This record gives sequence, C-alpha cells and structure tokens, in this order.
Amino acid sequence: MIFLLVNDDGIKAKRLEYTKSILSKYGKVYTVAPKLEQSGKSMSITLSKIPYEKLDDYTYAVDGTPVDCVSFAIFGLKLKPDYVISGINEGFNIGVDTVYSGTVGAAFQAHYYGYKTIAFSGDAKGTENVKKYFESTLKYLFANNVSSKDHVVNVNFPKEKFSEEAKISFTEPYFVKMRLVANVMESSFYTYREILEDEIPENSDVYALRHGNISISKLYLSR
Repeated sequence: MIFLLVNDDGIKAKRLEYTKSILSKYGKVYTVAPKLEQSGKSMSITLSKIPYEKLDDYTYAVDGTPVDCVSFAIFGLKLKPDYVISGINEGFNIGVDTVYSGTVGAAFQAHYYGYKTIAFSGDAKGTENVKKYFESTLKYLFANNVSSKDHVVNVNFPKEKFSEEAKISFTEPYFVKMRLVANVMESSFYTYREILEDEIPENSDVYALRHGNISISKLYLSR
C-alpha cells in the first residue's frame, strides 16, 4: 500500500514520526506536513505561491496549511495513495472541533479529491493511549473496510486518565452546547469554552470519550 501522511502539528511533531513508524509496516509512506504548526486552520488554503522543502525522497515540509500539504502531494508530487492518514493529532477532534480542525480539514481535502482518508486524534496530555490503540485500531479499520471514498473516518483515542481496556464505538459527531468566556486586556483577547449541558447522547463521539472508549465517526462534506 501507499500512504500519504499529513498533519496540522507540523513536520517536527513527535506523533508524526510515531505514526510513520507504524504505517511503514504496511506500505510505503510519503510524509507531507506543514513547516510550522497549523492547528485550527480547518480547510484554509494559501492563495499565493507555497514554498516547500524536500527533506528526502519521501518527506516534504510545506510552508502552508494542512490542506496545502494535501494539494501539493496529490497535484504537485502526483502521488496516488491508497490511503491518506491525517494525524495523529495532539488533542481531540470531536463535535464542533471537527469543523475547526486542521487535521480533519486535511482529511476533507483528500476526501474531496476521491481518496480514502482517516483522521486520528488523541489526548494532548500524553501518548500512552495513542500508542496503546493506534495499530490495533488501524488493523481493525483495514480488516473491516471501514474507510470509503464516500466519507472521512474520524478516530479519537481515549483520554489518558482511562487505563481500562477501551472498546471501539461507532459514533455520531455531537455539537455540545457551550459558551465562550472572553477576557480583553492589554490589547489582547483571551477565551475559553464553558460546557452548558450534561446530558450527552450515548451514540455520540463526546459520550465515547467521556467513557474511555475509542470513537470512530464518519464525516461528510455533503450528503
């Protein structure tokens, strides 16, 4: 198999190297990642020329967004991967964050051009559960043909606080009701989010993570 590996945390992200090491067991891996961190860029694109650096025959650093990386790989390098893998992100991408996410944005770009795509995310506070479940989940997705050109597969691994064995939950994205708490001082704008509800649907990605399970959702650009 041929993999295109992208992310939004940047070419130097430790999880990018880890992801590559596992994917390399199953095929040839081309890594095309942003030169700098691009979290929260969603499907942003660069409208001017995009510099890039070839690090080796299989690795490129792009001075642009995650979506730019996918475009460069497919149309610049002329790659035709069997799978596009985005991540593993340092932080969860569930609910409304799938809309903001550069990890998911890159996956949507590849999906838009007809490629099977999987986005992976995990707790930013540690890598134990990411490393515990990544390869087994990858094998499960391959064996059960979960990936399709009709959707993006969005995977989130359990929070680090959960040590019990996780189960796979097929979920729906759920946009939790919350408000933005803002502070303005010294010409700067600071925010954090406050969740306003406790009753979360049991079939949701949010519920799966709250209960220590692996969330697998199918995301669509249009239906």
